[in-house]
Amino acid sequence: MAQDYPIPPINKRSLRAGLALFFVGLSFEAAAQTSFLDTDFFCQNFGCVVVHDGQNFDVYDNFRFSTNSCCIPFGAQMISFFTRAGETNQTGTTQRAVNFRPDPNQSFRLGILQAANGNAEISTFDDGDGFLDAGDSLTRFTLSTDTDISLDSTARSYSHSIFISSRNTRFSVRAQAEIDNVTGDFAQTLSLDDIAVDVDVTRRGNDDGFDFGTRSNRGGSTFSSTVNTLEDLTSSQVEIAEFRRFAGIRTRTGSINQQLIRLDLEYTMPDYDLSMGLGSLDATVTLDFFREP
Repeated sequence: MAQDYPIPPINKRSLRAGLALFFVGLSFEAAAQTSFLDTDFFCQNFGCVVVHDGQNFDVYDNFRFSTNSCCIPFGAQMISFFTRAGETNQTGTTQRAVNFRPDPNQSFRLGILQAANGNAEISTFDDGDGFLDAGDSLTRFTLSTDTDISLDSTARSYSHSIFISSRNTRFSVRAQAEIDNVTGDFAQTLSLDDIAVDVDVTRRGNDDGFDFGTRSNRGGSTFSSTVNTLEDLTSSQVEIAEFRRFAGIRTRTGSINQQLIRLDLEYTMPDYDLSMGLGSLDATVTLDFFREP
């Protein structure tokens, strides 16, 4: 569908200034890089947020293209203009988060035997990552009534991330969590209130060769003190983070990679013991972006 775009007025003075900048820019063309945030008229004048997955990016605008007018009101959901990015990534990598989970063939059986002295013995032991691999042992040792079998701390936490940047707007990130499917005993023993969630940003880093953040700041980021578990996100679009710097996360002209920071969401499962039984729980967390005053 054809879309009309407003064109800023040009007078002789501004035109001469633009030509002068153009010719100056030619001498630095080989070294300089610019991103969508640097060149897009609507980002420059009305503000936008960019979401990147390490390969492609989406743009969320304050400008209302449907009516060719500015702007969405404060507190309203920003308008997705480009939708080319994929899923969130496993934190610290550019691997899709949706692929980071054991499949049913990677599960393991915990064998508990009855010893001659009446105590229980264990014949198969998982190293804490939740599935059978080279780190597991096949040793036997005695269990007593005081023994607690649980996942270690490294196996209980999981984190996924997106890369974000912004220009000329304050904005918030809001989330909603819901259970997609729960099976087995977990339907009675595990809920979203048992899964802790923590939100933070990483200003600069290198994920699988994707170097980000050299021309960015934290954007005046603050995080909700009332969101502690996924249960706190079951209401519609709960604010989890706000970026209060009006100028934005981008600090100056550069490549889009340089202007990004990483938004990290970490989830922590409760201590698992055998009383919780067997099962699975799949949850979806949906993120949206809102303009803030």
